[in-house]
Amino acid sequence: MEIREYLENNFEQFKAALERLIKIPSVSGEAQGRYPFGKSCGEVLDEFLKICGENGFYTRNYDYFAGSADLYENGEPELGILAHLDVVPVTEKDWSFPPFELTEQNGVLYGRGVTDDKGPLLAALFAMKAVRECGYKLKSNVRLIAGCSEETGSEKDIETYCERAKMPPMVFTPDADFPIITTEKGMMRFSFGGSFDCEKIISIKGGTVVNAVPSEVAAVLDGEVKLSGDGITAKYENGKTEIVCKGVSAHASLPEQGENAFTKLFSALIKCDLPENDKRLLTALLGLFPHGETDGAALGLDCTDASGTTTCVFSIIDFEKGKLSCKADMRFPVSLNKAAVTENFRAAAERAGLEFVSATGSEPHTVDTEGDFVKTLLDVYGEVTGLTPWCKSIGGGTYVHGIEGGVAFGPEFEGEDNRIHGADERAKISSLLTSAEIYAKAIVKLCGGRPTFEK
Repeated sequence: MEIREYLENNFEQFKAALERLIKIPSVSGEAQGRYPFGKSCGEVLDEFLKICGENGFYTRNYDYFAGSADLYENGEPELGILAHLDVVPVTEKDWSFPPFELTEQNGVLYGRGVTDDKGPLLAALFAMKAVRECGYKLKSNVRLIAGCSEETGSEKDIETYCERAKMPPMVFTPDADFPIITTEKGMMRFSFGGSFDCEKIISIKGGTVVNAVPSEVAAVLDGEVKLSGDGITAKYENGKTEIVCKGVSAHASLPEQGENAFTKLFSALIKCDLPENDKRLLTALLGLFPHGETDGAALGLDCTDASGTTTCVFSIIDFEKGKLSCKADMRFPVSLNKAAVTENFRAAAERAGLEFVSATGSEPHTVDTEGDFVKTLLDVYGEVTGLTPWCKSIGGGTYVHGIEGGVAFGPEFEGEDNRIHGADERAKISSLLTSAEIYAKAIVKLCGGRPTFEK
């Protein structure tokens, strides 16, 4: 039997397994007893490993940080497929379907995790099963690794796995996009602030997460300040002016798609009749982050190479009682490094009269696009889909960012909107089947598969 035929004939079994995983609301959280990421993440790992055992795979539980399933009982794996079982929280009122039930409608599956990342995890599992059941004997073992805290960005699940087992020399994650992602920009998160003895600005508060363009900021000023404009409202009451400025949210890796509410407000406020001390605060912040600038030019960090362009987002602000606390997100191409980026930011902040507090982040991740591993994955993608494959560079970080040689390989195809992290997360059945077919054929080519019978 051919691989695609096998996958189609066994899709009901795949769907039943996915239903078992979707019904567990595995949002990673605080440790509970023996479960480092909470009870629900422990339960979903148990269920996944049970499914793997039922389907003839050899499993291991790494103290509920992660689990694995090997195709063969013996032999160190040459290929690792890395996916995750935790999901992001849901707001049930926004869903058209029960988020923790698997719903099928018009060839589409709905439920939290169907695309991110329980569906692709099972696509990889059933790809391994298809290879075995279709009679292919591999020269090397394959391991499917399931982590439990990808969505939190803690990396503790993979760190623990690596402490107790070897990461295979070839690794891909079905937790991003096709055709293949071989370059991920470096990422930095900066904290900075200072003390400003403002006379009219009482408070400024805005931003919810560090990795997003802020869509709203609120400010309170002493006395009446006349201010108006697109997305800006000002109300004078009880001797104070309350201002709300609306922008447009966007992911920090694509800031050009949004409009920063902070810098929009500051650009308007600085034109008002304010005392010099107040303008000093606004000038300092706009000096680092001019309104409309997204490439870090004011910080001396604008850079473009084959991996993309620097992006920078001023994302969180809290100013009250003269104390300023802020955060910013930066993604930088492979031509730069953490040390240079950090030093430039520190120097720019100090020149502006701000205090540099801290910097955390990671170096860029890049993989040789001419290597056999990448070329094989590209060939398989082209063979199965009939589309021209290419290597992608992104500003976000994937599950393999810290794994040498690791690449992101699917599951989303160009043009798909699977509403990942949103309400009514979905996956086309046809796309899941095609992903599984791609993974199965990649396993065969990467691990030296040959049929054990005449075709």
